Amino acid sequence: GENELPLYVGKSKTVRKRVLAHFAGDHSSAREMRLAQEVRRVEAIATGGEVGALLLEAALIKRLSPLHNRQLRRNEDLCSWSIAPGRLAVEPPRLVAMADLPPYPEGELFGLFKSERDARRALLAIADDAGLCHVLLGLESQPAGRPCFSHQLHRCRGACAGKESPAAHAARVLAALAGIRLTAWPYPGAAGLREGDELHVFDAWRHLGTVRDDADFDVLPDVGAVAFDKDIYRIA
Repeated sequence: GENELPLYVGKSKTVRKRVLAHFAGDHSSAREMRLAQEVRRVEAIATGGEVGALLLEAALIKRLSPLHNRQLRRNEDLCSWSIAPGRLAVEPPRLVAMADLPPYPEGELFGLFKSERDARRALLAIADDAGLCHVLLGLESQPAGRPCFSHQLHRCRGACAGKESPAAHAARVLAALAGIRLTAWPYPGAAGLREGDELHVFDAWRHLGTVRDDADFDVLPDVGAVAFDKDIYRIA
């Protein structure tokens, strides 16, 4: 645009076609029309391949917050449901802030949510769909032995009323949450993805950096100094 701040950051194997596509669609989209009217120049950065382009795109959007980019924005309130190993029958899932977790947390994590409200809404929907107890999930408070409100509506199968054992209920919770389980980092430490003459280094789903020779490894940050990023998790 008129100043040094970018209007939009995107990636493409053929940058010319991608740029022209934005102008070709300006007559059918108010957003594209505005972008076409505001743009003054286009700058390109070459990367070693698709993964490098995805990593750079995500990093630039978070750092520069372009006006026309709606995705990949930084989200400091990202949270997930945490279940301690073997404890689900006696304690409910715990909502944790991803920013507060160590790189290798204990237990399993389920879902990535933009806010506590979104996380609770998602867990409520899963509970109602699977007939799970709101009290045992920590979503509702009731005196001991009193059925949850969902059971009164015939949505809960009765774990709170003694009709289902805590262990059986815990097994059904894990089954219901399986679709949003976060994949555990499968390596004992950092791993590299080679792309041309570049090596993208990851650890615990964090991008530590991209190196070209052995000397560059010395300047990579420790995994504990790099924040978890949902976009890097999806890219890696």
